[in-house]
This record gives sequence, structure tokens and C-alpha cells, in this order.
Amino acid sequence: MATTRTVKVDYLARVEGEGALKVTVRDGEVRKAELRIFEPPRFFEAFLRGRAHLEVPDITARICGICPVAYQMSSVTAMEMACGVEVDGQLRALRRLLYCGEWIESHALHVFMLHAPDFLGYPSAIELARDAPDVVASALEMKKIGNELMTVVGGREVHPINVKVGGWYRAPRKGELAPLVPKLERAREIALEAVRITSGFDFPDYEQDYELVALDLQASTRSTAAGYSPGWSSATSS
Repeated sequence: MATTRTVKVDYLARVEGEGALKVTVRDGEVRKAELRIFEPPRFFEAFLRGRAHLEVPDITARICGICPVAYQMSSVTAMEMACGVEVDGQLRALRRLLYCGEWIESHALHVFMLHAPDFLGYPSAIELARDAPDVVASALEMKKIGNELMTVVGGREVHPINVKVGGWYRAPRKGELAPLVPKLERAREIALEAVRITSGFDFPDYEQDYELVALDLQASTRSTAAGYSPGWSSATSS
């Protein structure tokens, strides 16, 4: 008599958003596996109703604790476009620097703490650290450097508070930025070693066709001003 078991995990934490896994096993053989990645509602659109435009960057930064700058910059850019404000020069360069801080800490977290254990057969980074303590220590060092950069430029390492519509509440001084230079050079060394390590991972041979669609706000603004309706720009990747 055939026996069927269903293994269902409603929430997987080590994915972007949240994940759910359902596996059907019949007579000891996996017959069906379903993986769902979903994003629960955040309700930030409702949070922003009736709020002052200067509050938007700080509120939207709370959407994510790992990549708050992405949401913060999207919202502040939208507010500036609505107000006809353009931020360029050194002020824009500082925003790029803040973004770099987020990229450093976010990639270090995802590559070494979330993905590497799966590729190398460990349940978590804690177990990985027992066999490869130097690798995990370097990853934590790189993440710390990214956090320091976000703190100096953005005011703090999680949910930065220094970005404002039109520029910054406070621009960092040269004396605050200079000590970061040798640390960032060290982060570059760690990043190059990370490329060498991850290039040896056994990635599954899997491809999926999908279409990427994005709205170009600047192109839409120019088209509207010229008397055209806003358009969509899309790219197909396979």
C-alpha cells in the first residue's frame, strides 16, 4: 500500500521577503516540491497619507532594515521631482557613497550569512564559522565597514536619518570621512577574495524566462512636458 507524506513549511526566513515550502513524498520518493516566495503587505502607502513631504524619506526607510537606502532614495527622488528640485555635485556624490555603504553591508550579509551556508551544506553561518572561521570573520569585518560608512554619511547604520528632500540635514566633514579610506581599501580586498570563494560554488543549471518592466520617471516627466503621455520602458531577460 502506497504511503504519502506532505511536508509543509509556511515560513522560510533566509530569502528575500518570505518563503513557503511544500513537499509531497510517496513511498520514500519526492513526487512534488513547491517553493513560494512572497512579500507580505507593508501598508506604507497608507502610512504616507496626510504626512508632510519631508517625512516621506524617513518613513519609507523603515520598509527594510537591510536595504533602507533603496527605499529612502526612491522616495526622496520622487519628492524632489515633484518639487522641481535637482540635487547634483558633491551632495549627489554623498548619496552615492551612502548607497555604497548599503551595498557593502547588504551583500556581505546575503553572500556569507544567508547563501554560503546553503551552497556549502551548513544549516547556518554559525556552523560554517566552526570550519571556516577566517571566512566568516572577514565577512563580518566587511559588513561592519559598510555599516560604518552608512553611519558617517547617513547618521546611523540602520534606517539612515540624514537624508532630506533637497540634500542633507548635515554633510559629513572631511575629518569624518578620511578614516574610512583604509577601511574601504580593506573591504575591497575582502570583496575580491569573496569573488574567488563564491566562483567555486556549484550553482544549479537553471534558467527562467521573465520580463523586467520599469517606469522611467525622468523620461515620463520630459514626455509629459512635451505633450506626450508617460510611457513604459521594458527589458526582457532570458
